[in-house]
Amino acid sequence: METKERNVNADLIRCVAVFSVVSVHFLKNTGFYGVPVEGGVMLFQCIFRSFFMVCVPLFMILTGYLMWQKTLSRRYYRGICKTLEIYVLASIACLLFKKFALGYHVTWASAILGILDFDAANYAWYIEMYIGLFLMIPFLNLAYHGLKDKRQKQILVLTMMALTLLPKILNNFNFTTPGWWAAPSQLESYDPLVPAFFTAMYPITYYFIGAYLREFGAPLGRRLSLLLWILSVLAFGCYNYYRSFGVNFIWGSNNTWGGENLITASLLFMLLLGVRTGGWPRAVKRTLAFVSGISLGLYLISWISDIIIYDNCFNLLVPEVERRIFYYPLVAPAVFLLSMLFAVILYLVQAAFGRLKSLK
Repeated sequence: METKERNVNADLIRCVAVFSVVSVHFLKNTGFYGVPVEGGVMLFQCIFRSFFMVCVPLFMILTGYLMWQKTLSRRYYRGICKTLEIYVLASIACLLFKKFALGYHVTWASAILGILDFDAANYAWYIEMYIGLFLMIPFLNLAYHGLKDKRQKQILVLTMMALTLLPKILNNFNFTTPGWWAAPSQLESYDPLVPAFFTAMYPITYYFIGAYLREFGAPLGRRLSLLLWILSVLAFGCYNYYRSFGVNFIWGSNNTWGGENLITASLLFMLLLGVRTGGWPRAVKRTLAFVSGISLGLYLISWISDIIIYDNCFNLLVPEVERRIFYYPLVAPAVFLLSMLFAVILYLVQAAFGRLKSLK
């Protein structure tokens, strides 16, 4: 595979993103969310979660970074075909696994509806989001490039962050309950401080951040980005531990997509963007390019690997939830490699169909 014309940093970012997907799913599949948050091990896992929740946000920022100059054309719209093909193939693979390995009742009707409803592949919510974002990209680019200068584009990014990030961070407190800060996990209601109507627009915020970084570069140096990223991961991890102490992990708006991970992902993106890859061996660049090229299929098909490794093996061997994190260095890479194998099969099937279509 030729890598000279590839953006190696983009490949690196995509690889980090897809490995982070596998890593953050480690918590979901090992029972982290089903036990009370207390003690040093759970504190570590809260920080671990903040560390890897950059996964999907990195993909979204990268979309803006790579597609910031796309315009309306037939060729542009044809560009989503390969993404949809991989999605359908991954969905079929998941459906076959559910039927023949897990004993689900799968009919032709339920299969078709599952694919159309983004239910067939369990991690396909990203595809549902991406289709909408893809359709808007030419118009988002018109808006972005219609601004006169760097200052106006900075205001655009800050406005989007104000609409999507600030409500997720600030609307999580209760100032009418005396002493709420001593036991925040017991709160049942919050006092909104800023309007939260547009928080679901966070993919567009990520997109504009990526476009801005592509045009103007990272505003922070590598060392400062690294320092701020580490500090933010530690701060958000400790904060989530504090907010959930004594109960099962609380999914507040602050720690969901578009919340605190917008900050950690943006800082990590800038950090990875500044990595000097020119002197890296060709074999490393080729490996990054290969994994980057199959990352979408790897992401979608990793659900099967999760079931095989966690449900049928690892969780049975290590029944204590708090001990499972210590096996992460072995288990997560195993899931990643197995998902890579399945993804390669998906792309081989896609290539075979492509050859058949070209023969017609």
